[in-house]
Amino acid sequence: MKKMIPLLLSAVLLLGVVSFAVPAFAADQPDAHDYPTIIVPGYSSSDLFLDGEQIWGLDKKDILNTVLAKIFFFGRGIGEMALKKPDYLTDLLGKEIQKYVGKLAMNPDGTSVYDIETYQQDAAHTQYAYLYEKEGGKHVHEPAIMKDIAKQYGKDGNKQIFAYQQDFRLSAVDCAATLDKYIDDVLAFTGKEKVNIIALSHGGQTVATYLALYGLEKNVINNLLMIVPAIGGVAAAYDLMSETAQLDEESLVTYFENSELLEEDVNWLVRANQFGVLDDVCNALMHRYVKDIIGYWGSIWDFIPAEHYDALKEQLLDPAESPELIAKSDKFHHEILPHITETLSSCVDAGMNISIVAGAGMPVLTGTQEQSDFVVAIGSSTGAKSAPFGSRFANGYPQKRNVCTDPAHNHLSPDMCIDLSCGYLPEHTWIVNGMYHGMTWKDPYCRALCQTLLFANEPVDVKAFTEFPQFQYSTCPIYTVSASLDRSPQGYWSGADTALTLKNLSAKYNLQIFSVSVDGADVTFDIKSRPSLAPGETYTAPLKGTISAVSLTTADITINYYLQDSKTPLGSRTLVFTLMNGDAPAFDSETPFVNALQQTAFDEIVPEKVKSKFARFGVLDLLKLLFNTVMAFVRSFRFP
Repeated sequence: MKKMIPLLLSAVLLLGVVSFAVPAFAADQPDAHDYPTIIVPGYSSSDLFLDGEQIWGLDKKDILNTVLAKIFFFGRGIGEMALKKPDYLTDLLGKEIQKYVGKLAMNPDGTSVYDIETYQQDAAHTQYAYLYEKEGGKHVHEPAIMKDIAKQYGKDGNKQIFAYQQDFRLSAVDCAATLDKYIDDVLAFTGKEKVNIIALSHGGQTVATYLALYGLEKNVINNLLMIVPAIGGVAAAYDLMSETAQLDEESLVTYFENSELLEEDVNWLVRANQFGVLDDVCNALMHRYVKDIIGYWGSIWDFIPAEHYDALKEQLLDPAESPELIAKSDKFHHEILPHITETLSSCVDAGMNISIVAGAGMPVLTGTQEQSDFVVAIGSSTGAKSAPFGSRFANGYPQKRNVCTDPAHNHLSPDMCIDLSCGYLPEHTWIVNGMYHGMTWKDPYCRALCQTLLFANEPVDVKAFTEFPQFQYSTCPIYTVSASLDRSPQGYWSGADTALTLKNLSAKYNLQIFSVSVDGADVTFDIKSRPSLAPGETYTAPLKGTISAVSLTTADITINYYLQDSKTPLGSRTLVFTLMNGDAPAFDSETPFVNALQQTAFDEIVPEKVKSKFARFGVLDLLKLLFNTVMAFVRSFRFP
């Protein structure tokens, strides 16, 4: 469901909200490989059936065949859309959505309108070996991820992996009860006393609820890896149910680029043409069609963030019609979620290895301006406090520290946007800036981190692995280039640093560095003869100048480059670094947020009217790149 044409993705995506060294362990301590792994998936993985016919679990080919069969009608719709008449295309797409997923609707009391069934829910029929040998690979969850996990087990790895099947429409309380029974069945089937669990997205909320209701009592989880978990909800659910969603085409295309690992930038075409009418189609789809399908799903109501839940429930749910739906969602919001930090901490204290890997750096796809992985806000996935998207905490920001109280621990992200000291598990959470929801295994850093955490044999925290810093910029090939200073952790900058290391992240193109420009620090980096880097190759640029003797403020480093043989060869990437080189300025609590990025020379010099004209023709980014390159070259002469 994650790989489909952008238009249909825009609506269905809301429904889809969807090797390496391990630590040494004591000889008498069981190896994590001795325990089976259960994968608890997000919305997009579990197949659902009606009268034996699969009605959820479509793939790219199904969508493509639909488009080809009605290509004339889609062509007409696109033509009318270009004339600012979106209704025809909206209704055409809406009817297709209802055709595919309309039978997933539920009654006001939270029961299913139709007699929907999952695939079998016992361990024997959901073991990966069985699913591949007897079902031809159907009903497996996250096959790319689990293929790697099976290799970690060695021979017969698929016999160690189990696919939990759930009706994801149900409440977290219901899903947790089903998961409890399933874990018991896997333990009985394998003869083991514990399991490892990988929980993704909605699966994260399911497992968190399971821990609250059954976890400490049974204590049968060895290692739990929660990847982009929707523990505290999904902002998109509120945007949709409150009819405030504002989907835009640029966000969709960016997600599509990530999904397909496109190293070419196609988004500039969208920015140039500014197809605002496409927004109208997407928003109308959600409000006219999607909301009717999911309006009484228990999981959607559990997804409503806590700060909006009671007011929206009062507005949309009738206590006389929906008593059971309300009771279960109230239980989650009023009894489970407020104590989730205590629950997770108690489980860690009881010997469970619990790790959270989350993404950040994007707004929510439906318009909510919160730090997120495009679907789940960082506050929901990790419990962290964050600045509004596009902003950061002001200089000198003091961490909240109501969960991690150790003043020696720094849980403030390098871009000063996320305060993880108040997260669910500050010492067991990793955040990757630029990692999109559902794209974890496309990022080499994330993939290696997750494999390491899943098979750790001792209690781990963010200090256990020096190669995996708590905050990391994504290393996905679509970002082309990464940068880090030589003597500081990823994203931080101290007076001890002497050089910048640049790495070509591309999987197939050589990279030529034009220049490196810095905003927020009076320094430059010595880029000689525009170095050309093969995929995976690095280059070290000596630092010229000295950063200010100050901490808890930021500097932005922009790498301007040429991607050889690419259809869109020119590009740049800006990374934000926190200065850690002296006393911090006093924090102004009356102005707690400032712009996320420094004011650049380009912004100061080039008039807004000029920038607007260049943006309209899709060449504003090119203008910035050329300007930054010239300025970096000029500034290099200021330093010996």
